[in-house]
Amino acid sequence: MFTSDTTNALLEKVLESLEQCNINENSNGQDSPIGLTPSKILILIGILGGVLSVNSVLIDKRQVIEIVLVGSLKRKTEMDKCLDRIGSKSFEEVMKGIVGHFV
Repeated sequence: MFTSDTTNALLEKVLESLEQCNINENSNGQDSPIGLTPSKILILIGILGGVLSVNSVLIDKRQVIEIVLVGSLKRKTEMDKCLDRIGSKSFEEVMKGIVGHFV
């Protein structure tokens, strides 16, 4: 989604603005109006950086909303990318590719 340079620049901007807002307390000793904790910041960065994606949104009968996020910190290898491409093909196409490679 974003390049690592863009993500790093975004992270720096967020951290700068949070330092200015003093996320833990404002001058009255009350919680910050933006209410961002370090875990919330990491979730936002994960979504914007393309590491996390929404898997499902659940709403129960009490109207409680749960958003399920999924992601992986593991980067895909070339083999993983190749297997993903093969997985979208039919068995016949895969076999023709293998046999055609050795002929």
